[in-house]
Amino acid sequence: MRTATQALTVIAEIDPGHRELLDDRLAAIAADLERNPLFRPRDLPDTHFMRFVVVEDRELPALLVWESNHDGDTMPYLDLVASKTPWIDRVFECCVGYPPPRERDYEARAVWLGQHAVRASAFYTGYRGVPRKQVLNDRMVHDAIRNALDDNGNRKALEGLPGHEIQRRLCEHVRVTEPHLNIAGNDSQEARWLLGKIAAIALLIVLFVPLIVVGIPWYLVLRSKEKRDAADVNTRPVHDDKGLAQFEDQDGVKQNQLTHLVDIKPGWFRLATLRFVLAAIDVIARVYSVRGNLGGIVSIHFARWVILVDRSGKQRHRLLFFSNYDGSWESYLGEFVDRAAYGLTAVWSNTVGFPRTERLLGAGARDEEAFKQWTRHHQIRTQVWWTGVPDSTVQNIRDDIWIRQNLDRGLADDEVAAWLRKL
Repeated sequence: MRTATQALTVIAEIDPGHRELLDDRLAAIAADLERNPLFRPRDLPDTHFMRFVVVEDRELPALLVWESNHDGDTMPYLDLVASKTPWIDRVFECCVGYPPPRERDYEARAVWLGQHAVRASAFYTGYRGVPRKQVLNDRMVHDAIRNALDDNGNRKALEGLPGHEIQRRLCEHVRVTEPHLNIAGNDSQEARWLLGKIAAIALLIVLFVPLIVVGIPWYLVLRSKEKRDAADVNTRPVHDDKGLAQFEDQDGVKQNQLTHLVDIKPGWFRLATLRFVLAAIDVIARVYSVRGNLGGIVSIHFARWVILVDRSGKQRHRLLFFSNYDGSWESYLGEFVDRAAYGLTAVWSNTVGFPRTERLLGAGARDEEAFKQWTRHHQIRTQVWWTGVPDSTVQNIRDDIWIRQNLDRGLADDEVAAWLRKL
């Protein structure tokens, strides 16, 4: 379970001579994710979500980004991808330096992909440590229980029974009728989260004095820069001049995706501040926000921030953000503003054009229309996006997990009543 729900970001320069071919292939994949003859995301091993994105820039080389939320450590996962889905070649062979056909065994593929993997500076998931196989299993367990309750014969047999007996019979029904399903409930990771919290608190205590010493001059420099920062001129109401909305709310899917790219403000100070903020968010996401709630937001399946370091000499570092979430773009951004504006502002106040900020955390995203227009302006198109759990919200998944975990436990009658309400 410790290696479940991992983040992989592979970034490679696109060969200009193969750019048109890459565009055509990505379009063909996106047009029919399930049956296209090139590459089918569902063939990837133990993958929750994935996307391909082309990052374009007038000054810097065009990049292909593959974002995958998967189970397993990075290299074992890439070994499986390389050996079991070799048709991923049809995407990456359009990139500079990809192994030529005569040298393209699965080890060469895996090594190349691993060499181009970039670590996320912060990574959050709504169901950390829960493998995709478990997500699918728990949904089937939930469905099996509901089917039993929807059957008139079963319903009548359960009427009038005490809660613990209803639970026992439902557990036995699932065990007998769906023997392939796992209904064990002993996968709690509370001890792991507790140890993580203790370690985080200990680290904070150790760093307390150095942070105070560094914090005073840092604050003075920050305030000086904030007063000089230029914000984007945002038109109102919010408009979508790139036509990105047409790729959202597709085919009745309950989920959406967002890919966002913006330049980090020049100079080492802003880059260092951003790295510190993202490191803090990453710790929070790993040991505190582990139950599907990030600052009050319960609609995020997976999200990550990746810093694209510019090594061309131009010093144009960029911040890339991916999110897989429930609901509409408007509601998602609105939730961020209402419940996590401080965190949003702490991160993106270090990037170009963000609404004017005060003391790192203040103002900024509180200007909702300016923030939404800034987000649309820097949002980029996702060429291919796939979800491995298309019919489930984060809350659905967490409910399924909780129902399965408690199915085979001896609950008191009042606890059984709460358990039944989740159904």
